[in-house]
Amino acid sequence: MYYPKSHITSNLYSNGEFAIIGSNTPYNGYYFSTIDNKFFTGRYPGDGTNEELIKFQSTPPTPPGSDINSPTNPELAGQDIDFRFFGPDNTTYSLLNKVSPTSDIINYTPTPFYPQPSEQDYQLGEFTRYFAKKTNENKYTETSALFKNSLYIGIQLPWLITGDRDEVLKVNQNIVKLREQQFNISGLGEYLKFNYIKFYR
Repeated sequence: MYYPKSHITSNLYSNGEFAIIGSNTPYNGYYFSTIDNKFFTGRYPGDGTNEELIKFQSTPPTPPGSDINSPTNPELAGQDIDFRFFGPDNTTYSLLNKVSPTSDIINYTPTPFYPQPSEQDYQLGEFTRYFAKKTNENKYTETSALFKNSLYIGIQLPWLITGDRDEVLKVNQNIVKLREQQFNISGLGEYLKFNYIKFYR
């Protein structure tokens, strides 16, 4: 299996929405995707065995021994509850709090990500960086995609990586200041160590 770097999105993380092909068990861990919409275990090609993954089309199967959706629990029929995280002992809690696969409680913290611009990005001259900031403290995490919930603010930055060096620095610095003003936050520049020519080439 070979894909050029520009055809790979690495360092993604599965919270059980995928299974290894041939297995019906939800896969939790790092994976990467390819331009032809395939998914493999590992952070990138060559990281481990790179087994191919398949995305669940619907809620993954109920764990063995769980009778949460059985006739003894008719009130649960049709409820959008993620059975991977909430078994029979948590039924009441899940229903009362309306916990579903999209609820904050499941994806409540962002997965850190280190971006690597592709050759295509360098040809375009820019790429998009994503950050999540905790709402109640000045804590930032760079992520692979926009991440936001009731605990985190999601921030998206267009980031210049080619052109006149001074202009790149100035534009990136200004966009960081603009986002700080837009979201009424501080500390993003400091988190970036004021390195506004990061990834510049």
